[in-house]
Amino acid sequence: MLRLDGIVFTLINLLILYAALRHFLIGPIQSVLEQRKQMIDGQFASAAGKEEQAMQLKGQYEGLLADAKGESRRILEDSRQRAQREYESRVMEAEKQAGHIVDKARKDVELEKQRALDGMQKQVAQVAMAAAEKILSENAGSVANRSIYDSYIAGAGEAHEADSN
Repeated sequence: MLRLDGIVFTLINLLILYAALRHFLIGPIQSVLEQRKQMIDGQFASAAGKEEQAMQLKGQYEGLLADAKGESRRILEDSRQRAQREYESRVMEAEKQAGHIVDKARKDVELEKQRALDGMQKQVAQVAMAAAEKILSENAGSVANRSIYDSYIAGAGEAHEADSN
């Protein structure tokens, strides 16, 4: 038969073994498992917070990107408008310069025309004087022709002096 003291002794050994295992093995393992669970939960919470923060930053960056695109469009449009104004300004300046050049050319042509007319008048006067001199030299003997000749020479000399001034 079974002996009661052997069963009690085995039960006491089992209880002591259970208490020792619980105290030295199961307790520390459970506390390590609990610490790991808390660490993992903390990492999940941290990751969720970082994900939320990343989403907020993404929203801010998208807003900044949209603002930057709008600003670049505005700058581009401003540049186009400034270039158009500069083009128109230069075209107007070129037209103004062309007008000045045309006006100067007209004045130069008018001046040359006037010089040519003055030169022709001098040549006509010289030819007339030469013809009168020749006529008068042939008829220099007569007193009437002589007085006409002297008055013409005096008039031509005055006209020649006025032209040279």
